[in-house]
Amino acid sequence: MKKVIFFCVFSCWIMQITSSDFSVGGSSDVRVQMGENITLNCSMRNRYEVAWYHLRSEELVLLISAEKDKNGRKLLINYNPNSNRMKMTADSWITRVSLTISGVTESDSGLYFCGIKSDAPEMFFDKPIRLEIEETKTEVEITDEVTVTERVLMFGGVGLAVFVFFLTTVIAGGIIYHRGQQKGWRAAKRASIMSYKSAK
Repeated sequence: MKKVIFFCVFSCWIMQITSSDFSVGGSSDVRVQMGENITLNCSMRNRYEVAWYHLRSEELVLLISAEKDKNGRKLLINYNPNSNRMKMTADSWITRVSLTISGVTESDSGLYFCGIKSDAPEMFFDKPIRLEIEETKTEVEITDEVTVTERVLMFGGVGLAVFVFFLTTVIAGGIIYHRGQQKGWRAAKRASIMSYKSAK
């Protein structure tokens, strides 16, 4: 019965928070880039039980919970299905606990609630923390410098073009010279023939 009452009260409180304007100060906003680690803190003074909840897309999920041992000097984890990514630690006097999430993804965004409890059945909650995941920005360096390979290709191409032009010019000149020489020989031959006939 106590669990049912707690769930109803907590659900009503969540609805009030999610419907409020966070810019007024209803939550603490934390931004982190995708793939990084994030640590969320919660005060646990004069309390013996603590739990972290995650609200995303109107779905409330218990992430991790723990309680102090009998001497009150050690924090015992009693629920943590995501132990490979989530870890809860406390200071030496267990007055402050921290939730560390490794390698955050887009699914980790949303509201986080830290609930603390003493001997009373009610659980008290700190101000919620809204976690926003930012995509990793890749900087592309733009440079106008020409690399050595590009210079070799550029000058190699220019040199090849000059060589082809020079070779074409030489070949064309040789052809023109050869044709001109042939025309000259023909003209000289004709002239000699004509002079020979006139001499007779």
